[in-house]
Amino acid sequence: MASRATGNLTAVDRDRLREEIIRLGPWHFDIEVAEGLSTRVSLEAPSDYPESFGPVSFQDMRVQHRVHLKNLYPDRLDGRTVLDCACNSGGYLFWSRELGAGRCFGFDVREHWIRQARFIQQHRPDTDDMQFEVMDLYDLPKRGLEPFDLVIFKGLFYHLPDPIGGLRIAADLTREAMLFDTATWSGLPDGLLAVDDEDNDFLMHGVHGLNWRPTGPGTVIRILEWAGFVDFYVPRWVRSSHENWGRVGVVASKKPGLLDDWKDKEVDARFRDEE
Repeated sequence: MASRATGNLTAVDRDRLREEIIRLGPWHFDIEVAEGLSTRVSLEAPSDYPESFGPVSFQDMRVQHRVHLKNLYPDRLDGRTVLDCACNSGGYLFWSRELGAGRCFGFDVREHWIRQARFIQQHRPDTDDMQFEVMDLYDLPKRGLEPFDLVIFKGLFYHLPDPIGGLRIAADLTREAMLFDTATWSGLPDGLLAVDDEDNDFLMHGVHGLNWRPTGPGTVIRILEWAGFVDFYVPRWVRSSHENWGRVGVVASKKPGLLDDWKDKEVDARFRDEE
């Protein structure tokens, strides 16, 4: 299996592909579409994207995701199935496939992101048995999907009007582990959920108009325990990044011992100084 995107593009084909990447922007993830050509080229051209899209941050998450997967599965994914909830342009699934993932399913409520994911799928190698759909998390049970070995639940919890019910939907589809990440409400004791309103117009916002943010990893872990997970590790906890906004990442496992290697390598973020 090729570990990165490849392809012998002519100069004309490369220019056309670059133009299409720019046209499909803005992009949230830096993803290689063809060898030496990534979504980053969208930053090099003057932007005429509609103001209605709102601000879209641009992130390179490939290295971090690969490190997390190697900490979780030191011998690569070995055909494990992966579900990405609110997958954006599919970066986490493409990077999971680079490390041996099998069947991959990603969905997002925004058609903009799924259009991007399908475009990348057309141009990267080894994208068979990958599926991307426009769908709301709350409609996922209607699909009748078989459980996935690994579920990615990043950047979604704090956009949901019923985050506990939403997380339970994903948890019920998790066979082994979940990679979880969410914005938090800083300045309050850990163990709470704080409610807030949210505009639903911009691409980076939710669509329901109401959201809840946990106040720390304790809140998240308690909900994950209720949802059937038995072991936890916190690789990230930023107490306050802007006003009352912070960030927390949690790895949860239904399989005892699965997180032992990760815990041996790093100190849990709950027990180290604030980042």
